Amino acid sequence: MIEPIAKPAPIKQSINGKCQRIGRIEKKAVTIFIRDCVLDAILDFSDEDLQREIGGFLIGNLYVDKDSGKDFRYVEVEHFLPAVDVKSHSASLTFTHDTWSQANNEVASRFSDKRIIGWHHTHPGLGVFLSAYDLFIHRNFFGCDWQIAMVVDPNQREFAFFQWQQDDVHDCGFVYVPDTN
Repeated sequence: MIEPIAKPAPIKQSINGKCQRIGRIEKKAVTIFIRDCVLDAILDFSDEDLQREIGGFLIGNLYVDKDSGKDFRYVEVEHFLPAVDVKSHSASLTFTHDTWSQANNEVASRFSDKRIIGWHHTHPGLGVFLSAYDLFIHRNFFGCDWQIAMVVDPNQREFAFFQWQQDDVHDCGFVYVPDTN
């Protein structure tokens, strides 16, 4: 079992009330934070192929803020890593053994203090949902209660996050963090 980092993340220390909650965030669920620049990178990548599904990995960490008195658990999506060596079709995406191997090597070399906290894929022109196959992938490869999925329909300009809630996967809200420049 992977343990959370027991300290506030840099995002928690720098938000200063400028964050924006998007959608419904369940009280018992792990809260998702994502910075503007990371969200932009994911959406830009999602626009690269409007015919076939493409995807990647959400890199960051699980944190627990014990200062709140409630052990507030949250993930921060800090980086996006496009998946390579995938099998991509108009309505399916498969991460191969090589995909996983390269992703794990890349995380170890470039983001050694981070981990894969979830995955992303597109549904060009199909809408934003998790198919039965997507749910299989999430349940079998992203089974920790803090691991997340993101689906983007680049044709309809929509996206959503999904997370574990009471032993099932549901769409959920998130916290958008504007870049501080």
